[in-house]
Amino acid sequence: MAGLCAGLVLRDIGCAVEIFEKSPREMQERGAGLVVHEEVLRFVTDHCGATAEDLGVRSRARQLLDRDGSPIWTEPTPQLMTSWDSLYRYLKRAFPSEHYHHGARLAAIRQDTDRVFAGLEDGREQACDLLVCADGANSTARRLLLPDVAPHYAGYVAWRGMVAEREVSNPAHELLAEKFTFFHTRHTQMLSYFVPGPAGETAPGKRRVNWVWYWNVPEGEELRETLTDRSGLIHDYSVPQGAVEPALLSRQREVAAKVLPDVFQDLFGATAEPFIQPIYDLSVAQMAFGRLCLLGDAAFVPRPHPAASTYKAFTNAVVLGRCLRAHGRDVAAALREWEPTQMQLGENLARLGQEQGNRSQFGAASGPSVIQSVGRATLPPSPP
Repeated sequence: MAGLCAGLVLRDIGCAVEIFEKSPREMQERGAGLVVHEEVLRFVTDHCGATAEDLGVRSRARQLLDRDGSPIWTEPTPQLMTSWDSLYRYLKRAFPSEHYHHGARLAAIRQDTDRVFAGLEDGREQACDLLVCADGANSTARRLLLPDVAPHYAGYVAWRGMVAEREVSNPAHELLAEKFTFFHTRHTQMLSYFVPGPAGETAPGKRRVNWVWYWNVPEGEELRETLTDRSGLIHDYSVPQGAVEPALLSRQREVAAKVLPDVFQDLFGATAEPFIQPIYDLSVAQMAFGRLCLLGDAAFVPRPHPAASTYKAFTNAVVLGRCLRAHGRDVAAALREWEPTQMQLGENLARLGQEQGNRSQFGAASGPSVIQSVGRATLPPSPP
């Protein structure tokens, strides 16, 4: 996602851009929802020609449920919701396919005063004026540049999934439709909202319900068991759909029956293949390195509560384009101007994510104050 944003911005200012993607094939459904900030919608409209109605599903209000499933607090809060796969498809279609290369894994980086070189695992080496490393939370580029930087486990994981709208009961549909819905109690939180269908459908009846369930898992053996898939492989950043160990899923369904409202139990139970993401804190002390930079989650992995990682990636890309336009071919000068503001953005979102996560996961509070700012971060002004 971040790489596509950067690629579109840099093409707009006249750069010849090649994107090298480590995935060997077209990215598929991620089963993850996104809150669409105004700046992200404007970018997609400008670069992809998509309207709000094309991209997402509108949520009209927030509500907090009691354990019995009844709403105990509501607040009118218009927001636009979409899915990772819907947003990705719009960005991907806007970038020329002949300049998008699948199955290319980064192995080495070197640079001199005039060029930077990306060495790939297949032995090829790509020379360029600017290397944008937007290879996500599990960034190879970050490990090469900053080998001492490591993620810090936050003490809880996110179970995630989606349910087709047609599979939701009428009472649950009436309760959840057009609402950003939360349930919160000590040491756990669950939320849901509607997103487009698997092919981007936004018409009622063809959408999906996206849900996220944060659950405390102590570091150590219990975390290792949670991140061990059905084949015995231990994952660092995500246990993907279809790989969760069946016995673990069965135990978590028993937990759901004890702690969640019925409507959220039903969503969890109706998801055949949920996936698991451990929540980490990760921040770098440097984003620019001569003629190359770290962008998006390659630099900062904030906790998901502010719902601003996509905003962060888009902002990184837009400001990079602005700085390059101002400095022409002086890439290093452009990156020196770009870095401080983007470091500040990453640090602010990291701090906000920790504050919101610690309040919701480890505090005793269970009232509206816990959720009023979740997915609605106070963001800096968008770049000119």
